[in-house]
Amino acid sequence: MDGMWALLGYLAPLSLAVVALLAALNRLRSVELVFQAGRAVSIGVFGLMFGLGIVVFTTGPLVSPLIGIGEVGIALRLDALSVMMSWLVTLLGALLIQFSRNYLDGDPRQKVFFIRLYLTVSAVLLMVTAGNLWQLVAAWIAMSLALHELLVFYPDRPRAIRAAGKKFIVARVGDVCLISAAVLLAQAFGTTDLGQLRDAASAALAAGAAPAGAAAAAILIVIAAALKSAMFPFHGWLLEVMETPTPVSALLHAGLLNAGIFLVVRFGEVVFLSTPALILLIILGGFTAIFASSSMITQSSVKVSLAYSSAAHMGFMLMLCGFGAHTVAIMHLIAHSCYKAHAFLSSGSIIEYVRNTGAQKLDKTPNPLALLANMAVAVAMFVAVATAIGIDITKRPGEMAMITIFMAAVAYLLVKGNTGKAPLYVIARTMGMAALVTIAFFILEVTAEALLGRAVAVYPALSMPVMIAVVTAVIIFVAVMVLSAFLPALVNRPAWRAFYVHLKQGFYANALFDRVLDTFRLAR
Repeated sequence: MDGMWALLGYLAPLSLAVVALLAALNRLRSVELVFQAGRAVSIGVFGLMFGLGIVVFTTGPLVSPLIGIGEVGIALRLDALSVMMSWLVTLLGALLIQFSRNYLDGDPRQKVFFIRLYLTVSAVLLMVTAGNLWQLVAAWIAMSLALHELLVFYPDRPRAIRAAGKKFIVARVGDVCLISAAVLLAQAFGTTDLGQLRDAASAALAAGAAPAGAAAAAILIVIAAALKSAMFPFHGWLLEVMETPTPVSALLHAGLLNAGIFLVVRFGEVVFLSTPALILLIILGGFTAIFASSSMITQSSVKVSLAYSSAAHMGFMLMLCGFGAHTVAIMHLIAHSCYKAHAFLSSGSIIEYVRNTGAQKLDKTPNPLALLANMAVAVAMFVAVATAIGIDITKRPGEMAMITIFMAAVAYLLVKGNTGKAPLYVIARTMGMAALVTIAFFILEVTAEALLGRAVAVYPALSMPVMIAVVTAVIIFVAVMVLSAFLPALVNRPAWRAFYVHLKQGFYANALFDRVLDTFRLAR
């Protein structure tokens, strides 16, 4: 009976695909009819997945029978992770459909846009609800190809076409990595059912012996995720897709970039089998988070700044996965998606907002003693809230590392608000916000573990190499926070000005990528 309930989940991607097919066959003749049908279906799909989610949270995961031959086929797995992701996808899909109706009003190809949008959202739903390895791989590739059609929606914009071409190359490399990982996993564990793969990987982790090929598959999964989520040095295409329609930018940054994090979390137990995979997550994710967040503040373009922000968030979430904090990474993913969708859809009004607010610049260099005092206040806040909630923050090294980085971030917030001759109301507001952020952090962590339960792997026992990578990442993040606090004292120094130029250019990684592509084009 559970399998029959799970089969209802196929109505979500199939219904949107059917609307796209009817529109392509001109059965839905007017743009308004295509829009109305898509909006109605997306709202209905959200209601369907919400209902199935209630069943999942009350009775447990729902898994459909395999439709295929042997281990090759399609199947749906509805657990806490896939249900929450489907809620996010359908909700954002409905909002983007509504926004696109007004944004592209009068465009002669608006109908084509809706068709491509529906197919993209359909592919994403197929991926997040996949219960079979090959369905996940097929949906992953279909999602990328559908997105490509949206990125080249305006074929008369050379920069958009060039960016889409670079994204296409990066995505195909990621596809090869994922397909190779799938083959290795099927051979190593003898199954393509994702639930059985998780159980087998958990058993291997407990036994301390990974099957042949599983560790290599974990590394390939991490590489595929890093390429999908625009990690350094393959982040350049993300900065150049801004000439696509704004709804596409919102869909990309609020939704499709998250596929990399979802992939790592879905195969969490497999990734835990490989020490190099965890270290790679920490290095790639941590460096991209620091690099992108630093480059973001050097940009004059609102959309490019938002693109760097997305890369920074993706990097931070992948680093959290390296720590083993999968539940927090998923809740961060959901919060970031909602924020980034709003940010892109309202990007046109940001400049006017900043111009009218007249916000005060708190750019004074802090006294070292004041810096230490604010750091002590941040630590006291976290310890007090953790004690009140009943969380032992020293129990798991990965959790302790994550909390230390968040404490440093709160300390930085306090330093910027309490430095110099800030008005008392600014100091009070900063202290209040710091306290609220601390409370929200722990509530988020507790809620994430309660909701996701056994649907994701959490906090493995860390080997010594991984522990060294975790400690190093924490030290670097704290050092960057301290350096940022003293940045006003460095801005006029020649070394900083030179570094600023290099940072603004993204350390020229994108330029080198362009040069390589141009070389291949000339060779052909």
